[in-house]
Amino acid sequence: MKEQSDASVDFMDAFCASMDTNFAPSLKGVRAIAVGISGGADSFALCFALSEYFSGKDVVIYAITVDHNLRAESAQEAKHVSKVLDRLANVEHVTLNWEHEERPSARIQEEARHARYDLMRGFMADRSVTQLFLGHHMDDQAETFLFRLAKGSGLDGLACMPYMQDIGGIYFCRPMLQLSKQDAIDFCIARGVEYIDDPSNDDDKYARVRLRQSMDVLAQEGLTPERLSQVAMRMSRARLALDRIAEESYKKALFLINSKRIVFNFNLLILNDEELFYRVVEKAVSELREKKQYGVRMKKLERLCRDLRDDELFRKQTLGGVVFEVDQRRNELILTKEE
Repeated sequence: MKEQSDASVDFMDAFCASMDTNFAPSLKGVRAIAVGISGGADSFALCFALSEYFSGKDVVIYAITVDHNLRAESAQEAKHVSKVLDRLANVEHVTLNWEHEERPSARIQEEARHARYDLMRGFMADRSVTQLFLGHHMDDQAETFLFRLAKGSGLDGLACMPYMQDIGGIYFCRPMLQLSKQDAIDFCIARGVEYIDDPSNDDDKYARVRLRQSMDVLAQEGLTPERLSQVAMRMSRARLALDRIAEESYKKALFLINSKRIVFNFNLLILNDEELFYRVVEKAVSELREKKQYGVRMKKLERLCRDLRDDELFRKQTLGGVVFEVDQRRNELILTKEE
């Protein structure tokens, strides 16, 4: 087993390499970033590593803890996080509170996640901070892959979490995707960081926890977190290539675009393979929908695209607040934002 000091050095070497490779260009001239910190080993490791990476670079790191007010001990845990981070000179810790009259009765983790990101976005917007660093690691990537596979996701879903992702003008940055949960734990132990174990991480009423508990069995068959993470990265590479080709097809077939209407040359659009046709239509729908809205379900959009390709007498349809029409005489596919 590695000595603790060796574990710390190895972690920082891998972390700095990830930062330089995946984020260095976007960090030029940046004077402040944000990092989400719950107090677990992964988020503490992230925060301490960021503090060291930006040491001497005149960059303020806002460490944001969200108290969801779902557990009695959460307020005390937030105070513990603040106390631990006091030793980092370039880190300013803040606790944001999710105010709610009643505990959500269903989809608690999902509701809490949406509330957490909404609160952090608001805090960052007030300070003109656009980069939010998150402690997602290799094991999280593997769980996400299995979770989405179980839901029947396509290539885009199985690409899982990218290193950097633009979510409504906020860039989610994940520099630890090639580091494991154990790497983060070893780093915290080496640095003497007293991290917190969230009991919900072991509650098997949540699907992600059950998937996590299955990882030992899957690993015996070769489905290790490393292998699943590799597959997700390859899916991501394929997605980027398809998106670039679809962007060219989109521009080539486009007749008209404004905030309420998009018109395509239908004859040109229909020449694309099914996957590219789907991606062009999906992009057009996203252009017309409100940015805060969730995307339409893949199954429904696939069905509509099949109707467009196969039905010579396509009749008007509405999906996700967008009206689809085909003008056979003018050879136009018309998408209109529903009033």
